Amino acid sequence: MAMQNGEAHHQETVPPVRTDAALSSPRLSRPRVERSRLYRPRLTDLLDSGVRRLVTLVSAGPGWGKTTMVAAWAATRPLPVAWLTLDPYDNDPQIFATHVLAALRSTAAAAPGRVPGDIDALLGDHIGRIRALGRVIGRLRMPVVLVLDDFDVIHDRGLVRDLGQLLRPPQEDLRLVLISRSEPAVPLHRLRAAGELSEIRTADLAFTVAEATELLSGQGVLLPPDEVALLVRRTEGWAVGLQLAAAFVAGPGGGSVADFTGDLRPVDEYLSGEVLARQTPQLRDFLLYTSVCEHLCGELADAITLGTAGQRMLEELEQVNQFVVRLDSRPSWFRYHHLIRDVLQHRLTVEAPEMVAELHRRAAGWYARHDLVVDALGHAVTAKDWTYVGRLLVDAAPMILSRDRGRLVKVLEQIPPAEFAGTAELVLCAAVLLFNAGDYAGIRERLGEAQDMLAGRSADERQAIEVSIRALRGAVDRAEGDMAALNDETVSQLTALAHVPPARLPATMQYRAIALNNRGVGLLWTGRPEAAERYLSMGSTAAYTAGVDLVEINALGHLALLEVMFGSVREAERLVRVAQEKALRGGWTNSLQVVATHHAAALVELERCRPGRAERAFQHGLRAHRSDPEAAQWKMSLGLAARLAMDQGRLPSARAFLQEAAVPRYPRARMPVMDRWLLAIESELDLLSGRPDLVRQRYAGPARPGTLTLSERNLLVRAALADRDLAFAQAMLAERGSLMSETVATVEARILSALVSEATGSGLRSGDMLARAITMAAPQGIRRPFLILAGGRLGALLARQGLVTGEHAAFIADLLRMVGATGPAEAAPVGVTALSDRETEVLRYLPTMLTAAEIGEELGVSVNTIKAHMRAIYRKLGTPRRRQAVARARELGLI
Repeated sequence: MAMQNGEAHHQETVPPVRTDAALSSPRLSRPRVERSRLYRPRLTDLLDSGVRRLVTLVSAGPGWGKTTMVAAWAATRPLPVAWLTLDPYDNDPQIFATHVLAALRSTAAAAPGRVPGDIDALLGDHIGRIRALGRVIGRLRMPVVLVLDDFDVIHDRGLVRDLGQLLRPPQEDLRLVLISRSEPAVPLHRLRAAGELSEIRTADLAFTVAEATELLSGQGVLLPPDEVALLVRRTEGWAVGLQLAAAFVAGPGGGSVADFTGDLRPVDEYLSGEVLARQTPQLRDFLLYTSVCEHLCGELADAITLGTAGQRMLEELEQVNQFVVRLDSRPSWFRYHHLIRDVLQHRLTVEAPEMVAELHRRAAGWYARHDLVVDALGHAVTAKDWTYVGRLLVDAAPMILSRDRGRLVKVLEQIPPAEFAGTAELVLCAAVLLFNAGDYAGIRERLGEAQDMLAGRSADERQAIEVSIRALRGAVDRAEGDMAALNDETVSQLTALAHVPPARLPATMQYRAIALNNRGVGLLWTGRPEAAERYLSMGSTAAYTAGVDLVEINALGHLALLEVMFGSVREAERLVRVAQEKALRGGWTNSLQVVATHHAAALVELERCRPGRAERAFQHGLRAHRSDPEAAQWKMSLGLAARLAMDQGRLPSARAFLQEAAVPRYPRARMPVMDRWLLAIESELDLLSGRPDLVRQRYAGPARPGTLTLSERNLLVRAALADRDLAFAQAMLAERGSLMSETVATVEARILSALVSEATGSGLRSGDMLARAITMAAPQGIRRPFLILAGGRLGALLARQGLVTGEHAAFIADLLRMVGATGPAEAAPVGVTALSDRETEVLRYLPTMLTAAEIGEELGVSVNTIKAHMRAIYRKLGTPRRRQAVARARELGLI
């Protein structure tokens, strides 16, 4: 019996955390139609004509062949077609947008060059906002057809409203095909009025006599024209009705068309009495029992039926009776036609109601053994096995930080609130839902309840759930900014995980990745950057291995923050790029766990004096955390806002941001590094406001060797320079033992050393220190220290530096432009040309009594090379001899 012309239903939403190619999501694949060779030119023509307009609606009741007709058309057309079968989870706008992105990406892979490769970037900044799809549409390189199958499951008002905004002509490069059982809720009247709607309805889909004859003959049923016409009249051209008739006529005994009545409304009775009754008891039980699952493979079928022939039976059904459809993307997986599955489930409920819960428990067990814990939870919830639901949640809790977060939350929301008090594990379910909602106070209360309920259990029985409790408690500590408590909690967590057998807690790897990342974050904000770097690196690697995407992205983002604050700006930029690419691929750009990446990106751009890019990264961070910021994120966003305002000359606004950061919004927050960072920003603001005395007072107490960071000492040096206290400035620059080694601060310290040396008459040391600052800053693209220290002699020093070295000339010219000084060509007298690095070295020997040969010996080169360099120096300085060259170099400040 053939059932190809029914609709395809796929319920699985996004891939689970740990999976392989055989278990990937089938929802982006068109149903296979290879064995349905019926060619219906009039419908193909309708679709060809329809996709010239913005929207084609294919609407009819179940079984009219909507999906198969569109799939067959798509398989024979060169136009790229993105296919997405919707399910109820897609009423979440973020999930919907993620799946549309995946469908468009699959089309790009299938048709290279037709769809822009940066669609992730176009959609990623607005993931969950359907209007952002318009940005993707605007970049399509040729028309793309997006098929949304089972559109009737979409009913969320907000999503429907956003889609209505998207479905506004003109759209040049996107064509939508909506397949729906009922009238969609989107405003079609506007499209009709604009002539941008094509409709294919039941009357269009109904089989004609000629088409029915070909359909029946394809099933091996050859009937006279009058009998085919009778069937068409009685079925009104309904595809499934014709196929049922073909099965009836071709079945055992060969029923006649006359015996097949036209009243097909009791489809359930017909399939149950005529189709199921003809199967062997073994096959009938197989069909009924396995109908509890939307998708099936042989192993899963065996687990449900307690049999061993699942794969063989599924393949036979697919090849002979067409009860199931093989999934293109997962060849070993099948699905029942939705009508048949409805009938099977109804029969199961009527005939064996006592088996329903047990079958769902068996399915849950199979999914749990294959690490598909969200699917397992779904079946356990359907079985109302609340104790098992709680046990599964202990293993599934880390998925709240993975791409399966939405699915996990939706499953947990199906648990009746009264059941949450049943066991410590069920209390944990409630705590996970509170975590998703950002109710951290509620989490602490729930975790206390769960801990109390464990009092009577043995140590072994408590191990797994206590790991979960510690993980959630650590998440709350981190969110509230209690980094000291977070450090203690993560140490306990990692110790406990080392003693939990993986068999008792399959999610051990995920929990370890979370603990390593949180440990790194705690160490970062309590002033141990070297240890923080080790833990964040381990956390990133562990998260990648365990498949917890958001943890990996978060670890990379904090590594980037660590680098830009205490290490290399260039390395910070690389880490930001890696984290952003991973976030875009997963659709996580606006996730709370990506805020650190956005903040690191903003800091990188600030150090490179690219305020526009810094502002965009800052705004991305605000969008990602505005609903539920962690304490560190909240304070850093205010510090960034202050720095951006300072760079724009809005000093009162900058001070207002810093005052807001001082408000005790998070009473438990203990983040000494963050506090010192904000204090440094306030000190820079005081310097810009002409109050160096406030800076000196602020750091007077802790101004002892080894107690200040290099950045803080630089602030004191700047304050001393403003007060013309050169002796104090020199003393501070001579100190060693900084708590943290920062590339940006080192560049700033060298610039300050150059300025102090120049002010004290040490011109040669001044040039050396500025050259060293430029050598460090140029490869990293660091410009901000030069800009904030501009004024006084810095412009002249930079111009002189451009004369004595050819290295980093473009960088120096850029700095001169930014600080508003004249460049080397304008600063130098007519006829003076910049010296090379080697010529600069030779120049510094010319005031000595050394001969050319002795200079060559000092530099390790031949006397002829030295003489050649000396002639070049004379020429560039416009002088004929050595003595005049020395005088000229001194006049220009080169020596």
